Parts: sequence; structure tokens; C-alpha cells
Amino acid sequence: MKKFFVFLIAIVYANMAWAQSAPKVPRLMKTAISNSGCFAYLPKGSADIAFEISYSPDSAKVYTGEVMDGNHHFAIIVVKMTQKLTSLEEKENLLTGYLDHLRNSFEVIQSAGYGKGHRLESAPNAIGMIDYWEDKDHNKWAIKGWTDNNIIAVLMLYGPETYPIFNIQQMFLDGFRFN
Repeated sequence: MKKFFVFLIAIVYANMAWAQSAPKVPRLMKTAISNSGCFAYLPKGSADIAFEISYSPDSAKVYTGEVMDGNHHFAIIVVKMTQKLTSLEEKENLLTGYLDHLRNSFEVIQSAGYGKGHRLESAPNAIGMIDYWEDKDHNKWAIKGWTDNNIIAVLMLYGPETYPIFNIQQMFLDGFRFN
């Protein structure tokens, strides 16, 4: 009987140790991206995120915002374009060019390469591209860009290591909603 209690206590301590080392799972909630009409799923408690609004050289309205959860950043860039895109080729070229620009701006030293052909059920005109980066400071990035006829959105999740909860990462990257 004594061996049974020792075994039971060992299991309880092992479970307590595992629970303390398991990553905290954030709850994501649909969050408005300022007055853009677009939404993204961000960690709960970030509903009051202050998106910065600026203008690109061609007068496109640009919304940027970032939320920290643990050691990882959930970041979003939304660009309301001044010209409408009409073809799949135009969308792919513009999205590729924009992601290339960001890759240079964030001083990325390694890239897995763009995965094309992503779609959103909620936006049949939209296309998406995914990539995984490592920057000069060795942060690990998971990024996904989306564009429809009028908007470019880039969702970025980065931190000192690969984000530990794959399902939350996917929910964030695929959770963008066009207006």
C-alpha cells in the first residue's frame, strides 16, 4: 500500500511540473482594425489596441498594430490601396513585392520561401502567401499575406523561438477578415 501512495504522489508532482512548463494558451477574439472595416483574431485583452494610421507614398492608407503575448508579438499591417487589382497575376505580383519589401525592412537572414495558393472561404477574391523567416536577431517569424481587389494585409507572429502552439498560430494567420 505504501508503494501505491508513493507512486500516486509522484504522478501528482509530475502533472504539476508539466502544467507549469506547458505554454499558456491565449484566447483569440475578433478585433476591429481601427476604422478600416477589417478584422483579425488577436489575443483576448487586446481589443483596445491602438492601430497607427499613416499614408504610403501613393496615398494608400496604412494601419499597423502589434500586441505582445508572452515572448511573442502578434503584428498586423493593413494597406487600403488607391488602385483596384483586377487579375490574379496583379495580386500575386503586388503581394510578393510587398512581402519582399518587409523581408528587407525586418532584416531577414533566412526564409523558407513563399507558399502560394492560400484562400479564405470568407473572401473568394482573396489570395494568400505564407512564409517562415529568421531575422538577424534570430527571431523566428511566421507570416501570412492576404490581398483581395482593394486591400493588402500581412499578419506576423514572431519571437525568440517558433511559436509553441501551432493551432493558435494558424488561427491568427488565417483569421483575417476583409471588409
